[in-house]
Amino acid sequence: RHARRLVKRLQRHVSELFTFLDHAEVPFDNNHGERQIRPAVIARKNSYANGSEDGAETQTILMSVFRTLKQRGHNPVSAVTKAIRAYLRTGQLPALPDPIAEFR
Repeated sequence: RHARRLVKRLQRHVSELFTFLDHAEVPFDNNHGERQIRPAVIARKNSYANGSEDGAETQTILMSVFRTLKQRGHNPVSAVTKAIRAYLRTGQLPALPDPIAEFR
């Protein structure tokens, strides 16, 4: 069953598998992606994983929001604090802030 699923996936994405051979700007590995998620993995390991499914889901969401804010050039703690204050005033969470110009 798993092998059939893998074959279907490979067939569906066959034209994308070797993109890096035709485009020098496309890396042949996933090191960048691995480095991007490393801080969340270390945080999870340092906290001895999560005690529940809800805790794991909460951590996943927070790590995603924090990483997005950092990549957009914002201080994640300040931005989340500001969002929580806005939520307490208005009852609605604001959208994620736009990237700072130098980070675009």
